[in-house]
Amino acid sequence: MKFICLCFTLFFALSSSAQFFKQNFVILDQVKIIATYSLHYMEDSTNQAQIRKSEMLLLLGNNVSQFECKALYMSDTIIRKLMTQEQVQQHFMNPQSPHPSATYQIFKNYPNGKLTFTQPIPGTNFKYEEPLDIFNWKLTQETSTICGYNAKKATCDFGGRSWVAWFAPELPYSDGPYKFNGLPGLIVKIADTRNQYVFELLSIGKPAKSLPIDFLDDNYMVTTKQGFFKAYDDFRADIINRVKAGGATNQMQQVAAKNMSERNNHIELIRK
Repeated sequence: MKFICLCFTLFFALSSSAQFFKQNFVILDQVKIIATYSLHYMEDSTNQAQIRKSEMLLLLGNNVSQFECKALYMSDTIIRKLMTQEQVQQHFMNPQSPHPSATYQIFKNYPNGKLTFTQPIPGTNFKYEEPLDIFNWKLTQETSTICGYNAKKATCDFGGRSWVAWFAPELPYSDGPYKFNGLPGLIVKIADTRNQYVFELLSIGKPAKSLPIDFLDDNYMVTTKQGFFKAYDDFRADIINRVKAGGATNQMQQVAAKNMSERNNHIELIRK
């Protein structure tokens, strides 16, 4: 079973079903545009031949945007309709269910002028904020056709990596995948200079029905980015004890430890 399934199982084992099914969501905006990106990334720096793939969603509203793994969005849509914790656990253990490769959500311009990042570490849902304008873009004169759009090139340094972005002025959205934003047009492709993380636009269009951009009103552990990554590193270091507490067998504990050790090449190498 994939490690992500084990994490979700542990999460629900350490949480009460009553708390889970009392979740409320605050509507922040309405989705006007959906941009789907491919993400190719090197998860394990010791195995450069292994490139993982995922699809990511950028939901654009008039004032707020939301970015997350497509499988997470699909899974969340399903579990909101389920009635019992048993149904939720069956959903995550079902190999046919969408299993996200990433469990974070990023809300841009929420609150105003800031970016909100949320991610569960089994047992606790963490939240931190950052300024929205954290990117010192350098615009260039270079142009190219990227993803079918006339695009311009920009560069920046972020999270211990140097990034090259291509943005399309004809798509008038100052946004992009992950935390990236602030260019005069939607980012259609962005990659670090070692090509360990590559986001590329697959499609863009209006939703077929009304969709909200909503935010889970939860009892978050509110922290800083540094505090979140410390908690995440502590969880990684204690993974065997944590999954053991969730009822994992010895074999599952070893699988979890191995899989965690291979998740060593984070998109943000510097966490300040």
